[in-house]
Amino acid sequence: MRSHLREIGQGPRTGRDLTGEEARDAMSLVISGGATAAQAGAFLLLQRYKGESPDELLGFAEAVRADARLIRPKVTGLLDIGSPYDGRRRSIVVSPASAIVAGAAGVPVVMHGEKDMGPKHGVPIGDVLEALGMDVDAEPEDVQRSIEETGVGYMHSARFVPRVYALRGLREEVALRTVFATIEKIYNLAGADYSMIGLAHLPYAEKMMATAAKMGFKRILILQGIEGNEDAPTSRPCRAFVWEEEGRRKKEDGGLREIRIDAAEFGLQAATKEEMAGGDAARNAAIAERIFAGEQGAYRDLVLLNAGIRIWLAERAGGIGEGIESARAVVDSGAANRKLLELRVFNTQRRAAG
Repeated sequence: MRSHLREIGQGPRTGRDLTGEEARDAMSLVISGGATAAQAGAFLLLQRYKGESPDELLGFAEAVRADARLIRPKVTGLLDIGSPYDGRRRSIVVSPASAIVAGAAGVPVVMHGEKDMGPKHGVPIGDVLEALGMDVDAEPEDVQRSIEETGVGYMHSARFVPRVYALRGLREEVALRTVFATIEKIYNLAGADYSMIGLAHLPYAEKMMATAAKMGFKRILILQGIEGNEDAPTSRPCRAFVWEEEGRRKKEDGGLREIRIDAAEFGLQAATKEEMAGGDAARNAAIAERIFAGEQGAYRDLVLLNAGIRIWLAERAGGIGEGIESARAVVDSGAANRKLLELRVFNTQRRAAG
């Protein structure tokens, strides 16, 4: 590790990026305990200030994946939701409800995260799912079964990447967002075909996409959503980037294209600043339950937009507008509410059996 620190820590003139192989080795040392706490902290901070190269990001992700507990659900077209693990503090959390609607529309969805992660320590999607009655601490084999049987699953990072989870104290001491925050959103532990990733800083999109494109996905959407997460707002247009694997892309795109998502184009009601205000997991879960029970208005339209994006991304609709209509039908028919009840029953049965 001292060698790796010397290479990246010489300053802007003489320091250099690590090769992919060096990056894998360095990250393996960090997560295995082969580096001291001081070395690991120095490495994470140096990488943050230097800025990770795409080769480094790929090497880091490969090292974490090699140490992870992977699953391979027997479903077609699994969608992975790359939500920031440190959650949201200022805004509501739309992603869990949108994922359940997408699941009810036939899109298998896997979410993942952790509780009380820094530096934001906001409300993560797992806390909202837990408040909705879903199991958020299942073993990998049970998560796989949930995806196969209900179309929706949640991976608790402590179960899937326990040695990375063991570093949360170090990450808290560093006090800044580190490369783990990027890896967690793209490492594809369930072998998904599609990926939706939230992004706070647009200049980071290209290198993140270059790495995510090598994680086994067929199609990826990186979106600058609400509070830097994967939820598109209804109150303003947002920028997003789509990547498709070779053989599926249009020649003029070169595999990567930018799109603009504007809820007004689909006749959706814009949520006010007051409606977008954050709250605890119970409040977010209650909003989802009211939508599934038939409540109209801005919250419903937020969920319809984001479920529609997921349905379109997973190629169950020809466009976002068509995806929104599929989501609307699922909510109006009661299928979304039935999907939530199905997830609760699965949770109850699993706990009874285990």
